Amino acid sequence: MVQLSSKNTDWLLSQWALWSRTGCSKPKGYGEGVMFNDVARLTKSKAVLITDDEGLLIDKIVAQLKIRDREMAMAIIIYYFSGGNASHVARVLSARSEEVVNRKRVDVLVKSGTAWVDACLFMECEVV
Repeated sequence: MVQLSSKNTDWLLSQWALWSRTGCSKPKGYGEGVMFNDVARLTKSKAVLITDDEGLLIDKIVAQLKIRDREMAMAIIIYYFSGGNASHVARVLSARSEEVVNRKRVDVLVKSGTAWVDACLFMECEVV
């Protein structure tokens, strides 16, 4: 059973997005030469404050949500990967569907999806 470092699901989802983007322990795509190591050392990335186990658990839960409600999962993914910009999410979702998705709908989707993730985390984890 995974112990979560926080009870704040918004924060955990933000960290999950950062964890997903950075790849954590995976190679960053640079070669192994001296020049590439210098470039890799100079690039600044935000510190990921969740463990790989937490990241994988949240990733699994979001994947389950994607099966259950694809639009809600996409809203969460785009929202947290874009730094919490609901207007951006509305534009992206509108471009992907035949209907216009407004900001209010995005707010509902993100809040509902976050609550769904929170409930899944509560059922699967011990919160420290």
